[in-house]
Amino acid sequence: MSGLDFDGDYGRQYRQRIRLSIPAYDAVLEIGAAALAAKTPAAREVLVVGPGAGEELPGLLQAMPMARFTLLEPSEQMADFCRQRIAALHAGSRCSLHQQSLADSELEPAGFDAVVCHHVLHLLPPEEQQQELDRLLGQLAAGGCLLLSSYSEPSEHDNAELLEIVKARLRMLGMDEATLELFLSGRNKVVFSLAEALLQQQAHQWGCDPPQVLMRAMFNGLWLLQRPQT
Repeated sequence: MSGLDFDGDYGRQYRQRIRLSIPAYDAVLEIGAAALAAKTPAAREVLVVGPGAGEELPGLLQAMPMARFTLLEPSEQMADFCRQRIAALHAGSRCSLHQQSLADSELEPAGFDAVVCHHVLHLLPPEEQQQELDRLLGQLAAGGCLLLSSYSEPSEHDNAELLEIVKARLRMLGMDEATLELFLSGRNKVVFSLAEALLQQQAHQWGCDPPQVLMRAMFNGLWLLQRPQT
């Protein structure tokens, strides 16, 4: 369960805060959509887990023009924002939005050509991340792709150096010292690092090739995993 209130003030300010929290946020969505355009352009069924306000939808709709999208968003407020985005994109005929989590859904396994999960796994503690990864990979049909982004810390040595750059960036964006301290205090308490070793472990368990690293921006990563064809 996330410690962030997506149905309260945090959710109302999400679209502004997310770009402060995640460097190159828009580039993550752009590169992720391009990866699926290259790997699964003929996808027919796509699952989007935790779309929030639906910021990834324009790119995904373009990347997979024949696909229908099933969206699972547990937050009422974020689901409302996502519904507005779908309407603005005139994509109602291609999108089915459900206010629920993947864990609470009754989706049949192996039913999707692509699964997209941006910035969700880091809301779960490590012991729950593995379970959610299993659910995500279990929804992929043979040859299907999982596109995944998350907060993810590198080695401890790199952490210290990168942390100073993170602090400098946030100061340059106008964050005061008290807010900066509060922001950083949530590391692995409110937002939890997704270990690349866990991704590699789950990829191996499901018979996938090692996760393809599409992008790294400070403490955030973007990966593509593909289930084998048979």
